[in-house]
Amino acid sequence: MKHAALVAAATRDLPPLPAVAQRVMQLVASPHGSAADLERVILRDSALTARVLKIANSALYGARGAVTTPSRAVVILGMKTLQSLVVAASTEAMLRTRSFKDKLLSDHSLAVALVSRWLARRQGYSGCEEAFVAGLLHDIGKVVLDLNLPDRYQQVLQMVYNEGATFLQAETRLIGFDHAEVGAIVVGKWNLAADLQEAVRLHHDPELARQDPALCALVSLANAICVRLGVGPERFPELDLKSLPCWQLLQLRDAELPDILEEIQEQLIAEKELFG
Repeated sequence: MKHAALVAAATRDLPPLPAVAQRVMQLVASPHGSAADLERVILRDSALTARVLKIANSALYGARGAVTTPSRAVVILGMKTLQSLVVAASTEAMLRTRSFKDKLLSDHSLAVALVSRWLARRQGYSGCEEAFVAGLLHDIGKVVLDLNLPDRYQQVLQMVYNEGATFLQAETRLIGFDHAEVGAIVVGKWNLAADLQEAVRLHHDPELARQDPALCALVSLANAICVRLGVGPERFPELDLKSLPCWQLLQLRDAELPDILEEIQEQLIAEKELFG
């Protein structure tokens, strides 16, 4: 079977982007979307509403007075940030399917999202919330592979857990292609922006990016940092971040690494509690 046919077979049952997340992203992208429109959509999901209000009232966002409605949350957080939170909450169930019930993938994806946004702010990148969404979705291809090829993907997991292989190494050897390629197909099927598709497809090869090299580099470095810190199934504490293409693309200085790692660990502890 040819490579393209293999990929198509593996992605035959694509998970849909939850309806609430779809509508919120449409409203944020529309010049006519309003806080009232967002509120009507979010209020359809009581659990989502509770999570949004919890985060809006946190010390992290410095709200003055209690935030009791999603429309007020838009004022406090901004529409882009609210979009990120909705996508995070809505995709959580997808990231906990089948063999990923142990939460490792979900924890890793959320951590990469948080680190991507932190790095984006640090580097003065204008699309901080786009970086969050790209980080959150960067490994969605693993979910699809596990859904469609459960027996073979169990072998991939065993190679990663027991032999210390990377997911890319195990997937390429046992399946013939990797989660980044599959994830890009999923994001494309969801009609998300081209730069998000590219970031998902090239988060291991940011030097190949053309749409938005900075976004790819941010997600790539965030992923590598989380692997080094042991957040998720891949754990390589000796990973040399300074040797990676993303480090060079972001023009970071070697002397900055200790402070970056320390600040990121503090941010992960502080922010992750907000998401439960």
